[in-house]
Amino acid sequence: MNDDLRYMPHGANTIKGRAQRVFRSFAYHLWQRKLTEFRGRSKPGSNLRIADLGCGPGFLLENFAKWFPEAELIGIDTSDRLLEVARERCPTGHFIKGDVSSLPIQFASVDVLFALHVVEHLTVPADFFGEARRVLRPGGMLIIATPNADGVGARLMKEKWVGHSDPTHICLNGPAFWRQALANAGFSIQRDGTTGLSGLPVLNKFPVSLIHWIPTFIFGYYPWELGEAYICEAIRADC
Repeated sequence: MNDDLRYMPHGANTIKGRAQRVFRSFAYHLWQRKLTEFRGRSKPGSNLRIADLGCGPGFLLENFAKWFPEAELIGIDTSDRLLEVARERCPTGHFIKGDVSSLPIQFASVDVLFALHVVEHLTVPADFFGEARRVLRPGGMLIIATPNADGVGARLMKEKWVGHSDPTHICLNGPAFWRQALANAGFSIQRDGTTGLSGLPVLNKFPVSLIHWIPTFIFGYYPWELGEAYICEAIRADC
């Protein structure tokens, strides 16, 4: 979410760049399925308003624009440079410079919020969860993903764990912490779990990496606590 070269796309026309694009497309199919399920369950026949928080260069919204051309797409980031790239990548999206702890979005106006690898950057994640609840419509869904500090990778790799490679990762926690934070903010968890073991370098090299990446592409995440990233689908609960 900050203006850092690590988030800028590089070598889009190289073999590596094309491979990364294919990889992202496979990974994002999970969210295509989730949005299709959500629309069928909560808003049958209606268009969705989707916001990607910490949207970076717009990879996720680029795919959503192809899969859900009728949806209203919003991207928010703190970086002018990344937002400029995102606008070029997803011309139909509406991009706003803003902070996730004070979202520039109207009350109860969004169906689905994505915050993929955002919360680990926050000093006070409770402020973000409060804002997320404010801008979601009743029954709206928040999806988060964050490195799992309780996972096998973090436990075995310790200070060499990839979660520590980014100095802006200042809020690394395990599933129990995030579940409690979501409950405190008025969310009801619909489904959560963790991913595979990509945090272990020996298991993250081709072709061994296929052992966990192919199931991850298919299932997304699993009902266990020890995977590399925690992922949660939570619904705005209304008493």
